[in-house]
Amino acid sequence: MTFLKRITSFLFTLLLMMNAAQSAPDIREGNIIRDSEIEAILQEIMVPIFKIAGLDPKHLNLYIVASSEINAAASLDYSIFINTGLITKAKTLDEVVGVLAHETGHLALGHVARFEDSIRRSSIIAMASMALGIVAGIAGSTDAALGTILAGQQLAMGSLMHYSQGQEASADQAAVRFLDQLGWTAKGLSSFMNYLAKQELRSVDRQDAYMRTHPLSSLRVEMLDSAISQLKKPGKPLPSHLYERFKRMVVKIKAFMTSPMTMLMQHPPSKTSYLDRYARAIAYYRQGSLNDSMRELETLLKINPKDAYLHELKGQILFENGKIEDSYVTYKKAVALAPRSALIRLSMVQALMERKNANLQEAFKELHIVLQKEDKNPMAWHLLAVIYGKQGKQGLSALALSEKALTLADPDQALSQAKRALHLTKDKTALIRAKDIVEMVMAEKKNS
Repeated sequence: MTFLKRITSFLFTLLLMMNAAQSAPDIREGNIIRDSEIEAILQEIMVPIFKIAGLDPKHLNLYIVASSEINAAASLDYSIFINTGLITKAKTLDEVVGVLAHETGHLALGHVARFEDSIRRSSIIAMASMALGIVAGIAGSTDAALGTILAGQQLAMGSLMHYSQGQEASADQAAVRFLDQLGWTAKGLSSFMNYLAKQELRSVDRQDAYMRTHPLSSLRVEMLDSAISQLKKPGKPLPSHLYERFKRMVVKIKAFMTSPMTMLMQHPPSKTSYLDRYARAIAYYRQGSLNDSMRELETLLKINPKDAYLHELKGQILFENGKIEDSYVTYKKAVALAPRSALIRLSMVQALMERKNANLQEAFKELHIVLQKEDKNPMAWHLLAVIYGKQGKQGLSALALSEKALTLADPDQALSQAKRALHLTKDKTALIRAKDIVEMVMAEKKNS
C-alpha cells in the first residue's frame, strides 16, 4: 500500500479509547467524525450512486467533517468529504443527494487524478482542509457515536480542488445522469445550485464555502436546469425511509454539536415526538445528566426495541460513566441488531476487554470480524496488540503495533515494531508480514 493510501485510510478509521467521563467532550469545528448511524445512512445513498457511476463502492472513503460551513469535496483514493453544515442546513435530503452525486461525478470523470502528484505526500487532514477550505483542527475522541479523530495538527486554510467551470458543469451533467438512471429526482441539485447562484455578487467572505471552492456561474446553473428539464421522466423521490432517517441524522448532528442548553430549549420536555426525545437524550448525556438521558432512551427503546443505534448510544453512555458490565450487555444487543456494523462491534470489544475477568478469546474472535471490514483501524490493531500482550505473545503484539503505526502514517514506529516482531516471534505468517513491512518502509524511506 502506498504512503498516501495509508494516511488516507487513517482519518477514516481512527477510534481512540477514553477514560470514563460524566459528560461527552465537545466536538470542535474542523474535527473529522465517525458515527455508525450517520455513516450507514450516507452509505445507503452513496453505494447506488457509485455503482451507477461505474465505481466500486468498496473503494469509497467517506469523511464527515464537523463544520458549520456548507461544503463537500471529492479527493484522492475515492474520497468524498461532506461537512455537517451541508447536512444540517440543506432544505431537503434531495439537496444532499444531489451534491454527493456531483462529487461522485468528479471522481468518475477523473478530475481528481491530476492533483495526485502535487499532494502525494499530503495527509488526508491537509486534503480535507484544502479541499473544503477549512482549518482542520482535529481533537480528541469519544466512542463510536460521533467519535472525533486525534491528529494533533492545525492546518492553514487553502483550496486544493480548483476545478474549472467546465469541469464543474460536466460534474453537474454526470450527477443528473446518475440520478436519472437511478430514478431519483435531481431537483435537489438544482435547488442547491440556484441557492448558491444568488451569492454570486456577494463578497467572498460572505459566500458559503461551497461557492468559494466550486466555481459557479449563472450559465452553469442554466445548463443544469436545462439538463433536468430535458429528462424523459421526472425523477421520483428517494425511498421514504431515507427521508425519515435523514431527519434523525440532522437532529443527531445538531444534538452533538450544539450546546445542550440550546437543544433543550428547542426540544423541551413538553415535546414528546421521537426526534424530540432523541435530541434530549443526547443533550442530557452531553451535560452529564445520566438519569435524564437514560429515561429518554428507555422511552425510545420501548417504541423501537430493535433500533441498534439507540442501543449503541446507550452502551456508549454507560461505558463512559464506568458501568462497564451494563455497557457490554447493551453493546452486545446492538451488535445482534446490526451485525455488519464494525464500529458498533469494536465498541463492544472495547467494553468486553474492560470487564472483570475479560474473555480474551471472545475479544480476539470479535476483533478479527472487525478487521475484516476495518483493517486500517488503529484502535482495532491496538486492542489486538493488548490481547496478544496479555497472552504472552510479544512478537505478535509487536506486529499488531506495527500495523497500527502504518495506519497512523508513522513509518519509524512501524519499522521499529516490525523489527521487534522478527526477533520475538516464530509464527511463519507473522514473520512474512513483518519482513514485508520492513522492506516496504525501507523502500519508501529510500525513495523519499
